[in-house]
Amino acid sequence: MNAGSFAIALTGPSARQPADRAVIAMEQSSPWSSAAHSHAVAASLGRLSLYLISTRAHNPADTRGCAPSARCMRTEISTQGERKMDCSKQRKTAVLALMAAMALPAAAVTPPYTATSLNPNLHRVNDAYQMMQHNTYDYGASLAGWLDAGHRAVELDVIDREDWEFNANGPYVSHDGSAGNKNCSGNPDRIGHCLNDIVGWLDTHPGQGPIFVYVDMKASWDPINAWYDSEVRLLDEKIRQILGARMYTADELYLFASGQSYAPGRPGLRQVVSAGGWPLLSSLSSRVIVAYTGGRIGATNQTHAGGIENIMAQAGRSLPYGFFCPDVESTPNQIVPGGTVDGVSNATSQFFVCSNLKARDHYQIAANAAHTHKQLMHLWDSHVYGNGDYVFNYIALAHGISAVGRDSNVTQTWGGAIPLAGVRRSLPGYFELRPTHVAGKCLHVNGASGGNGNRIDLRTCNGSINQRFVYTAEGQLRPRLSNPYCVDISGGSAGNGAYMHLWDCDGGASEKWVVGADGRFRSVSNSQQYCISVQNKGAADGTRFITYACGTSLHHQQFELAPVADWPQTTF
Repeated sequence: MNAGSFAIALTGPSARQPADRAVIAMEQSSPWSSAAHSHAVAASLGRLSLYLISTRAHNPADTRGCAPSARCMRTEISTQGERKMDCSKQRKTAVLALMAAMALPAAAVTPPYTATSLNPNLHRVNDAYQMMQHNTYDYGASLAGWLDAGHRAVELDVIDREDWEFNANGPYVSHDGSAGNKNCSGNPDRIGHCLNDIVGWLDTHPGQGPIFVYVDMKASWDPINAWYDSEVRLLDEKIRQILGARMYTADELYLFASGQSYAPGRPGLRQVVSAGGWPLLSSLSSRVIVAYTGGRIGATNQTHAGGIENIMAQAGRSLPYGFFCPDVESTPNQIVPGGTVDGVSNATSQFFVCSNLKARDHYQIAANAAHTHKQLMHLWDSHVYGNGDYVFNYIALAHGISAVGRDSNVTQTWGGAIPLAGVRRSLPGYFELRPTHVAGKCLHVNGASGGNGNRIDLRTCNGSINQRFVYTAEGQLRPRLSNPYCVDISGGSAGNGAYMHLWDCDGGASEKWVVGADGRFRSVSNSQQYCISVQNKGAADGTRFITYACGTSLHHQQFELAPVADWPQTTF
């Protein structure tokens, strides 16, 4: 999307009106040349990932951009741009600048499918994804070498061994129960050595950062006695002591997102971050964001909850310094404001703005919820595809994962198609499939409802639910028409000339498709040798879709992906 510039007027809402009742008008300027086009854009706000966050009375204590004496109407829009405020006492209309970068592509994505690189002056922390080497401390000559290679996230495992609380550098960095010489500057390495290496790198690379550090609490040394609530608190305090003001804290985020400091009785961190989001990346250069995963065996989430509760019970303490990331599953109820994390009270759940997700069926639902509510989400392990594969990384970033854990010791970008740090959901996970050899045509599922054997053919694009698909964590193409059904292959096996149709999703290889940066979708059936193809390169409505050997010149096999708005997936 060529951003150009245009203004958005929020006309008439009082401070008490909900944001979704604000009247949105758009004043045209380049690149749009008509009011009609502006209204069309306004009608497509979901697709453009433009949404009004809040219109509310300005808190006098919040002086960001306003004179303390002014009673301001504060209006915020999240478009990966900075927050703007109208500080006039009388004005009821706030005019805000729309920034260039949008999280969801506004136009169709054409081959090669390439994610958007980050612009720290336009993108916020919650807009960003990071590729992260699993157990980063175990690979490469040095931890700083991963930062030199372009990574901005690392994972450090720590073990609750010996009285680490009394050591200036804190606990050992290790996956198992033994201490050892890893790739940090200590011998044996403790977390302080690794964090100081990161700080040293930031000192020699001004303007870089923030660096994300995922600290995984391992119970491998003494599983029964590892990570009591007080030890989790001491870990958080130790990391703060080591990093000092370099560490971006939950208290700072709360103040940024809400305009006031946290106090008992005020909304939880989850609610205010969902409304206000995170700061611009550029405002956190040279800073470190620490997120905690792991914990006691069989009680990971209880470890996180107990740590938070212990921290907040201390005299003079407010929120934790770092951000706790409990384990979640594929459903969004553990992520949304007001939702409850498994094994945690509802009240404590409201202080999580990060989660830890093992790759699994349907994980795209939870990932999209995390993105919507501006939370961090770490994805680990492999599922159906290896986490070093393009398809795995495409699916992860398309659905809003913010940290993708990779197991292979390789810095892979597929020729720059997926940067090591980029914009979440800058590749579509919900889209129309449009063959590139003919304009205005879409892959279409016939029928008024889902059913086994429904024909799939080429039709003029009409925006219907028969032409919209979600690309799932398993690589399925499920139509909005009926979520329990998948784009499948007649006979259940890919081959030259095999017709495609709709069939109930049963987990078979014939319903899974491997997206490539080249714009092709390869069937998992028969070793990914066959691709979705427009038969005989036809352009007429009713032309059939088949599978055929990838790379053929007989049938068209490349597609542009036109992003569409999300929809709830509740039945499988």
